Amino acid sequence: MKKIIFILPLYNDWKSANKILKKINEIFSKQKAILKIIIVNDCSTEGIGTKIKKLSNIKTIKVLNLNKNLGSQKAIYIGLKKIEHETNSVVVIMDADGEDDPSKLKKLINKATQNTNRIVFAKRVKRTENFILKFLNNIRLVLTFLLTGKYLNIGNFCAFSGNNLKKLLSNNNLIIAFSSGAVKNIKNNYYFGIEKKKRYFGSSKVNFYFLLIHSLNIITVFYKEVFFRTSIIFLIILIVYETNYSLIFLLFYFLINSYFAFNYFLNIKKDLNLNVIKTIKKIN
Repeated sequence: MKKIIFILPLYNDWKSANKILKKINEIFSKQKAILKIIIVNDCSTEGIGTKIKKLSNIKTIKVLNLNKNLGSQKAIYIGLKKIEHETNSVVVIMDADGEDDPSKLKKLINKATQNTNRIVFAKRVKRTENFILKFLNNIRLVLTFLLTGKYLNIGNFCAFSGNNLKKLLSNNNLIIAFSSGAVKNIKNNYYFGIEKKKRYFGSSKVNFYFLLIHSLNIITVFYKEVFFRTSIIFLIILIVYETNYSLIFLLFYFLINSYFAFNYFLNIKKDLNLNVIKTIKKIN
């Protein structure tokens, strides 16, 4: 029987998480599978608000309560570290707020079962943010592509065979940004077009500052590619433009590469392990 493990990073989204769990229970009601839920509680300021006691199709629900707020990317990493030996399973990562459409879970999981050496990502074919955030996100996609050669129109929503866990966790790239870390560690991934939905409850936590930092972290994982590409770009610029602009271009070149290299090594050396889990609460 197929074992499916869901990892849901969560920060003050218990009401939405309850709805997600109900939907997962309903979606897999007629499918023979062992369902396990791991909610990584990223040190929420709200108390644990799961009210569901009877979900007949879900075998276990565990809440990993972190002792400090780490952000969703590091929370996902902790969740994966917790199950790194679950190689005979299908792993699903999705946000707990409802933006990742649970009705597409079966398609993602089926694709993951068919492509056991790949990660099946939900590619964002439609977004629900306001015009400004959509515009900024498009700029982020273009800049990321120019600097890394990767068009990363993806988020956390994905499914993959557990036999990829060892390679995914072979370094700390996922700590910086899950999506780019996964793309860096696992090659030839599969991208499945899925619309991004609206949150079930509350307002989105995404703002300009979050988008900026997250975008920089996504690029940081590919700092070597950034160095190679900016070297070519700035070499061409230095040849084409007058000599008196050379120092300005070289300064930008130095600052860009110094930032991404420093950010990479600063994050990669962080000792992030299961000790950040304060308690584990079994709900179901």
